[in-house]
Amino acid sequence: MFCDASVWHICWFEGDNILKTLRNGVIAVALSLIALTSLPAAHAQQQLSPTLQAAVGRWQVIHNDGNPGGQVETYLADGKLFGKVTQLRPGRKPGDLCDLCSGELKNKPILGMVIFRNFSPDGDIWTGGTVVDPESGKVYKGKVWAVGQDKLSMRGFVGFSLLGRTETWRRIP
Repeated sequence: MFCDASVWHICWFEGDNILKTLRNGVIAVALSLIALTSLPAAHAQQQLSPTLQAAVGRWQVIHNDGNPGGQVETYLADGKLFGKVTQLRPGRKPGDLCDLCSGELKNKPILGMVIFRNFSPDGDIWTGGTVVDPESGKVYKGKVWAVGQDKLSMRGFVGFSLLGRTETWRRIP
């Protein structure tokens, strides 16, 4: 904009108003973006179905052969399902390490290890996460779902769900 020297104060005020308007607009957009990005996580946590919520708790692992394994506590963090070992399987000692694990879990104590990671709700099933088998050190894709209030099924697989196995665990009161 061109300003005549005799009316410079009008040009200055108009420019100042334009700057204030732009600044306020930028602030409003930034606040809106912050609010929008925080809503989905809060909304997802508040809207979990009873079936999804039933997957949270303390569980006795029951292997396919019917023998009890250790115990796992499942919990929510940032709208995702996780699970950690709270009691070792019979025959394990409290100081046992996951020597067959790789990466960040290599040689870490099995007791307290997070073996379920990053499962997201998908209908009434938790999917898209991984499961670590502390016995073999292998990491599997998985899905988890509650069967009523007292059973939890976990399917670990490589590649496709058809190529895996399912265990059903019992809730610990």
